[in-house]
Amino acid sequence: MSGVLSGFFIVWALIGVGWLTARTGVLGPHARYVLNRTTFFLASPALVLVGLLQSEPTEVLSTPMLVAALAGLSTGAVLLVALRVLTSRRGVDLVVAAISGSVVNGANMGFPIALYVLGDISHAIPVILFQQAVYTPLYLFVLHSLTQERRPGPAGVARTILANPTIIASAVGLALSAAGVQLPEVALQPVRSLADMAIPAMLLAYGLSLHGSRPFARDDGYRGLIAASSTTKLVVMPLIALGIGAALGLRGQDLYEVVVMAALPTAQNVFVAAARYEAAENLARDTVLVTTVGTVVVLMVLAVALGA
Repeated sequence: MSGVLSGFFIVWALIGVGWLTARTGVLGPHARYVLNRTTFFLASPALVLVGLLQSEPTEVLSTPMLVAALAGLSTGAVLLVALRVLTSRRGVDLVVAAISGSVVNGANMGFPIALYVLGDISHAIPVILFQQAVYTPLYLFVLHSLTQERRPGPAGVARTILANPTIIASAVGLALSAAGVQLPEVALQPVRSLADMAIPAMLLAYGLSLHGSRPFARDDGYRGLIAASSTTKLVVMPLIALGIGAALGLRGQDLYEVVVMAALPTAQNVFVAAARYEAAENLARDTVLVTTVGTVVVLMVLAVALGA
């Protein structure tokens, strides 16, 4: 449990610095935009590349990725069906609620939690690979289909995948690792420098985004969906991952690691997608906030329950 508390102290301290930075305005009005693009296009891909080069391919494309895939897709499907049966909500509200309850923040929170709680960023990579290569294009395609008159074809979906720098870095890293290529240290050092910047920049950017927001406004009409999505993300998805991981033969620390990754908060990417398509933006934003706070409690419970 001490590892969880220590890890979250570091995470929330950096988020707090980001919030204070936004409040003082010391970095100007475009700080969040610049930090987000810096991490998305430079630092995060570098971090993925470094992590893959330090891992065996079998450690990435293995049981943890299967658990991440099955847990994410099944959780989203269960929540979607439940909300359709139990509520009158339809269309984009259902989709945003479902992905808010099943898409984990593998980049912004996965790397810090994997590093500070589990001790190795490689635990976050299977989750990120699945979400970037499969889940993100899938829900973007659905949102686009629901909100746009013209639906994207297979070529458009493929361009979305190939234009993602994290996917490119993943492909390069897997290829080099599988081929047993050892890059010279002088070539790796600039990449390592960018990778070292990724986690602090991600957390600072999230702290910047919290300043000035007004969560849980009654006029939005999303309080019930926020509660459903947050509960599903924090409780149901870790339990599903626990069951799937145990069924696949994981035990002890290995099982704890995949459950921790499933218990990560809702990804900020969900809010970005909702904002892009003007679909239930506040639902996504507030679920990110609730789950980011609630994950601390969930991970402490998991540390005790699973004996980590």
